[in-house]
Amino acid sequence: MPNKMKTLGVILLIIGVLLVFLKHQFNYKPEFLNLKVFAIYSFYIEAKTFTLITHQMIEDLGGILLIAGLFMVAFSKEKTEIEGMDLLRIKAFFITVWFNLFYLLFAILFFFGFGFVAALIGFAIGWLLVYIISFRWMLYKSKSGLAAQG
Repeated sequence: MPNKMKTLGVILLIIGVLLVFLKHQFNYKPEFLNLKVFAIYSFYIEAKTFTLITHQMIEDLGGILLIAGLFMVAFSKEKTEIEGMDLLRIKAFFITVWFNLFYLLFAILFFFGFGFVAALIGFAIGWLLVYIISFRWMLYKSKSGLAAQG
């Protein structure tokens, strides 16, 4: 993705976090986001399959914006691409795979019921965060090394 997508990603990320925060901290549920949506499976009081349900979409919208923003931040090119950048991206990706493997094993062993569901939601977002942090760290270290040599 072009570098300018990173700015859009940060904006979407902030809006997504804000929506999730409003829902969880203030129980904000705007009426216009009560929508009829198609559900393959829904379970509140009773299980429903392949049907239309009325659903408050603020969390869903926040989650979509948050994940889309993180994706854009993670996979947008840098303003100036240095030699070896692709290798850094691959290394960051491997770090992410290992971290998430251990995270998932930890969650399977120690989280149960809705706690495990929450851990899986964290897993869905966490891999992008781990990738961004590990890539940024390696990029920082790489630029520091180049500056010390130059």
